[in-house]
Amino acid sequence: MSEAALVTRTAVPATRGSLGRELQRAGLEAASTVIVHTSLKALGWIAGGPVALIEALIDVVGDNGTIIMPAHSPQMTDPANWQHPAVPQAWHAVIEAEMPAFDPATTPSRGMGQTAELFRTWPGTLRSNHPMTSFAARGERAAALMRRHDLESPLGEGSPLAELYHEGAVVLLLGVGFDRCTMMHLAEDHAFPRRPKMRQASAVTENGQRVWKRYSISENMNSERFVAVGADLVADGTARRFAIGAGYGIIVPARAAVDRAAAAWRATDWAQG
Repeated sequence: MSEAALVTRTAVPATRGSLGRELQRAGLEAASTVIVHTSLKALGWIAGGPVALIEALIDVVGDNGTIIMPAHSPQMTDPANWQHPAVPQAWHAVIEAEMPAFDPATTPSRGMGQTAELFRTWPGTLRSNHPMTSFAARGERAAALMRRHDLESPLGEGSPLAELYHEGAVVLLLGVGFDRCTMMHLAEDHAFPRRPKMRQASAVTENGQRVWKRYSISENMNSERFVAVGADLVADGTARRFAIGAGYGIIVPARAAVDRAAAAWRATDWAQG
């Protein structure tokens, strides 16, 4: 959507202050630990754009809170698995030999949106050390939450998602639906701990040297399967839908979302996903 179209569909511009008030009314509290997914354009025109949104989040959770956003970098994976776009097989050897190693400080996120990418570079933000599915965090609990991120557990029990689950974090979806709720991937680990594996590889640094590291990860289900669980959470009030800017948001306890999804999926077959 062009900025002109965004202006046209926005009755009143959102601001740092108005966004903060709407987040507070929705139930986001001071000292919260919150994982945030956003589509900035879905919130209408904002004075200050992603800067204003990040500042509003910081204002609300305060010095004792912690904000987390995805900083995934799928471009740092095995080119044999790439689909958007795929590259010629003849390129694979060059990419394996020359792709710079993942660096938490410099590797950009991809497909996460401008708010998450800006947050990755925000002063005081830390990033977990995973070449494909890292997270960025800022606040009191950032170091503890980002400390562990196992290579073969990108979104499972060895990832920051598990720490968020145990910490009692909340999930904030701003202008996006449950298909973008990364916490749901942790529910896959709980429901299907022995689901199929896939081969993966990334350029990483080991003992000060760049290496092309091969590893295995569990397959993920189609995220469209998250939507039905999300609808149930909204329907019974566990998740709250609220107005923010020119769009909407959803706030839900992370543990409740994961537990509900895992319970629903345990009664099904992995192949349904």
